[in-house]
Amino acid sequence: MKDKYSLSLFLENTKPAFTLAEVLITLVIIGVIAAITIPAIISNYTEQEKYSRVKKTYSTLANAMTRVKADGGDMIFDVVDQNTANIKQWYNEYLSNYLITTKVCYDSAGCWNLGDTKNYKGENATWNRRGVGVGINIVTAILNDGTYIDIDACGRGDIFNYFGVSINTQSSLALYFDINGSKPPNTIGKDIFVTVFTENGLVPAYKDKTAAQTDAECSKSGRGYSCIQKYLKYNNR
Repeated sequence: MKDKYSLSLFLENTKPAFTLAEVLITLVIIGVIAAITIPAIISNYTEQEKYSRVKKTYSTLANAMTRVKADGGDMIFDVVDQNTANIKQWYNEYLSNYLITTKVCYDSAGCWNLGDTKNYKGENATWNRRGVGVGINIVTAILNDGTYIDIDACGRGDIFNYFGVSINTQSSLALYFDINGSKPPNTIGKDIFVTVFTENGLVPAYKDKTAAQTDAECSKSGRGYSCIQKYLKYNNR
């Protein structure tokens, strides 16, 4: 009788436990939820970081170019013949005073990604030069945070077509910047963004285009020039 009561008391005080099958099912559910949510969280963080980098670089370049113009660096508007010597002189006399760089290259490799620069739809970008940059007779540089910049003369027609603004001079300078340096995808609209300097300051591509034009350009059928708009206009939410 004593044994009978002891067993009964033991059974009454024993708490029910999960079976192995229930544990495995729970782990599978947790794994599925993690597989769904973690990539989304990582992707959102990556986009947030990209927005921050684009805004920071654009602000840095805009402030530098504004100070250059204030210092009398208006020879920027006289770079009509895409002459490397002229752009080099302008960079060394003016822009270099307002940018912190680790390396500068004059129409040579070493300050841009080693592969081809692509546009958004996967084609080689206009004036792509493997390992050198985008453009002819250009200045490229690496900023202290690892961002690559590419400076090239840009004619009046291209400035109107790509940036939606008219200028009073024959040309000015386009400034490309790659927010993650040599890392892929090295694609305009994804990690490379395009601006131009005008009498009104630094202007992002497609600034004055319609929403429909901007969306079409920042798509698989477009070149990606307008994608900078979504990053500069993005509100951190």
